[in-house]
Amino acid sequence: MFRFRSFRTRLTVFFVGLLLLVQGAAFVAVDLANSRNARRQINAELEVDARVFDRLLASRTAQSTQAARLLSGDFAFKTAYASGDEGTLLSALRNHQARIAADVMMLYSLDEEEIASTLERPPGADELDLAEIIEAADDSDEGEAAQVMLLDGRPYQVVLVPLLAPLPVAWIGIGFVLDEGFVRALEELTRAHVSLLRRVGEGWHVEASTLAAPAALAGALGAGRQPGRSFVLDLAGRDNVSLMQPLGGAGVQVVLQRPLAAALAPYQRLRLALLVLTAVAFVISLFGASVIARGVTRPVQTLVAATRRVQQGDYGSDVAVDRVDEIGELAGAFNSMTRGLAERDRVRDLLGKVVDPAVAEELLSKDLELGGEEREVSILFSDIRGFTALSERHQPAELLDLLNRYLTHMSVAIEAEGGVVDKYIGDAIMALFGAPLAHGDDAARAIRAALAMGRELIELNRELAVQGLPMIATGIGINSGQVVAGNMGSARRLNYTVIGDNVNLASRIEGLTRFYGVPLIISESTAAAAPGFCYRELDQVRVKDKQEPVRIFEPMEPGEPGVPGADELERYHQALAHYRAREWQPADEALASLASAAPHCPLYALYRRRIADFRRAPPPADWQGIEVFSEK
Repeated sequence: MFRFRSFRTRLTVFFVGLLLLVQGAAFVAVDLANSRNARRQINAELEVDARVFDRLLASRTAQSTQAARLLSGDFAFKTAYASGDEGTLLSALRNHQARIAADVMMLYSLDEEEIASTLERPPGADELDLAEIIEAADDSDEGEAAQVMLLDGRPYQVVLVPLLAPLPVAWIGIGFVLDEGFVRALEELTRAHVSLLRRVGEGWHVEASTLAAPAALAGALGAGRQPGRSFVLDLAGRDNVSLMQPLGGAGVQVVLQRPLAAALAPYQRLRLALLVLTAVAFVISLFGASVIARGVTRPVQTLVAATRRVQQGDYGSDVAVDRVDEIGELAGAFNSMTRGLAERDRVRDLLGKVVDPAVAEELLSKDLELGGEEREVSILFSDIRGFTALSERHQPAELLDLLNRYLTHMSVAIEAEGGVVDKYIGDAIMALFGAPLAHGDDAARAIRAALAMGRELIELNRELAVQGLPMIATGIGINSGQVVAGNMGSARRLNYTVIGDNVNLASRIEGLTRFYGVPLIISESTAAAAPGFCYRELDQVRVKDKQEPVRIFEPMEPGEPGVPGADELERYHQALAHYRAREWQPADEALASLASAAPHCPLYALYRRRIADFRRAPPPADWQGIEVFSEK
C-alpha cells in the first residue's frame, strides 16, 4: 500500500484521483449505455432480418407451390405419367425444372416410392426419404406440404403437391438447394451475415455462409444456444451479435449476425470526446490541486519549521502568515502559544533557581494546594562549623561570595545523587532524598551524596587556601523515616517541604558531629536502609525533645585517608561492647591502644574520658550506655 508522506502530494492525489474516479465512472456508464443501446439496436435489426428471412422462405414456398400446381394440372404431364415411361417422365420433370429454375424435381407414388427424380446420384445410391414431408402433406387440408430437408446430404427447400387425375395418383416435389447463392441473396436483402449450419453429433457443419471464415463460427457456436435469443460471438477478435433460428426438422439452423463495432461506430465520436474531456480535466485539476495544495502546505511548512524551533527551545520568532482564513487563525494561535511557552519557561527558570528543579516540576505538574502525604524520606542536614566567627572576620560581600561558592559545591553533590535541596538556612542546607520523587535506594543516595560533599569540601578548601581565604569545616547528619511531604504555608504563599519527628532527629544528629568530632553521622534507620556501606558505630544517644534512644553511625569509605581499617574497626567495636557492659578496664586498654595508633581520632579520647569519669562516679544501676543530650 502506497503511503504519501507529503500532505501536498496526498491532497493533489485525492483531488485528481476523485476527478479520475468520477470521470472514469461516467465514461464506463456512458460506454455501457452505448453498448446496451447498440445491442438493442442490433437485436431489433436481427429480428427484422429474421422476419425478412421467414418471408423470403414463405415467398419461395408460395412460388414453388404454384409451380408444382401448374405441373400437377398439366394435361401433357398427366399423359406422360399415364404412359408409365420413366424416360418421358424424367424429360418432362427436367423441362419444368428448367422453366422454374428449380434445383430438383421429383415424382413419388402414393406408397412413397420414387418414380423419377432429376437429382443426380451415384449408381446404387439409396432412394431419397420423403416420408416425413409426404406424411405432412397427407395430414394437411390442401394435401400440400413445404419443408427444409436434407436431400443427399444437402439442405433443400422442398414443396410437395399431389398429382391429380382427377384424384391424387402421385406426389410432385420441387426443391431449391439452400447454398451460397441463397445466403448471398439474403445478405443483400438484410445487410447481415447469414450462415446455414447443420447439427452433426455434438458439433456443427457449415452448409453455407457469407462469413470470410465460416469454420470459426462452427467452433465458437458451441451447444446450448436458445433459438430466437441473441448472443454475442467473438469471431476473429471481433464481437458479433448473433441470432439463431431452426429451419424445418432436418437439424438445419440459420444464424444471422451483425458486427457490434458497426453499431458502436456512431458512439465512437462521443467516446473520443469524453476521453479528450477527461484528459483536459485531468490537466486542469492537476494544476489546480497543485496550486491549492501549495497554498495550504506552504504556511503549514512554515508552522512546522517554527514548531521545530520551539521544540529546540526557541520561542522568540513569530510565524508570519498573511491570511485571514483558518490557517491564519492557526498561525495566530501558534504565536500566542509560543509567547505563552516563553513566559512559562521564564517562570520555570526563575522557580528552578528559587527552589530545586524537581520541586519546581512537582509544583508545576499539580494543582497548588495546601496539604501533604506521608513518605519514606532520608533527610540530610549540613552546617558550617564556626560560621559566626567567620562572619565576624569578613565583609558581607566577601562572606556572601564565599557562602555561594560553598553552597554551589554542596548542591552539585546532592543533585548528582537525585537529592533535592529543600532550603538554604543561612550556611545550613536541608536536602531530601525520596521526595518529591522516590528512587527505592534513597538512604544510600543520601550517604553517597554526604561522602561526595566531603570530597567537594576538600576541593573547595584547596581553592580557598590558594586564595588566602579561611578553610571551611562542616557537619552532616542524616536520618531516614516517615515524614509528611507537601505544600505548606499560607493560601497565598506555599513552600514544598517535609515535617515530622524524623526531620527534627536529622537536625539533632547533625549537631552531634561537633561533639563526636566526625564530619558525618547517620541514624540507625538510615544505616539499616543502606547496608552496602562500611559503618563505625559511634554511640547510642537520646537527643533533645526525643525519649527514644537512637544508635548513631559514621559511614566511611575504605581506603580513604584517615579511615580505619577492618582490624581497627573490629577492635573498636569490641571496646564499645566492653564499655556498655561496664567493663572499664578492658575497654580503656583497647581504646588506649587504638588512640596510640590513631591519635588524630577524637572518638577514642572521648570514650576514655567517659570511662575515667565512670570510674570516679559509677553510673546508676539502670544505665544502658545511652548518652543524653539536652542541647541542640
